[in-house]
Amino acid sequence: MPRNPPAARVRAHRLDSWDYNDACGPGVRRLEDSMKDYGAHFRQLVELQLPDDSRILMPRGGQDMMILASWRLTADSFRASKRSRMIRIVISEEAIQDYARGSDGTRLASDQRFVAWLKRQLSAFDPNHDSPLGVEPSPVTWPVSTMALNGNAHA
Repeated sequence: MPRNPPAARVRAHRLDSWDYNDACGPGVRRLEDSMKDYGAHFRQLVELQLPDDSRILMPRGGQDMMILASWRLTADSFRASKRSRMIRIVISEEAIQDYARGSDGTRLASDQRFVAWLKRQLSAFDPNHDSPLGVEPSPVTWPVSTMALNGNAHA
């Protein structure tokens, strides 16, 4: 017996996850669902490379996966709570799609490639800034293409 969705979720012009999955059957997922599934995974990969007091945010709504990260800087004795410049890691929609289509072994290789790339980016990154108190310095954007994430596995 089909389940009845709450009235607030009924949309004539849009398929929500409950009716999309009901219509397409088990095992069929939307890209949005795979972005959510892999979002926590990539967040953890990033988190493991940053200082313990890092602030990591993952805004939703865009086609690409975005990971925002900053951490407390200890070098500024006048501003004990001063945070680093924001890093904006943008993993392309295509890269996530290719990642999701890969086997477990392929995704593991992609994870290792991503972590190695992130370590290189962080080693060349200067988190310090001279922005006055209350003014956020402009973020640094690091795009991640399907080639950077998945290599030639899906070319």
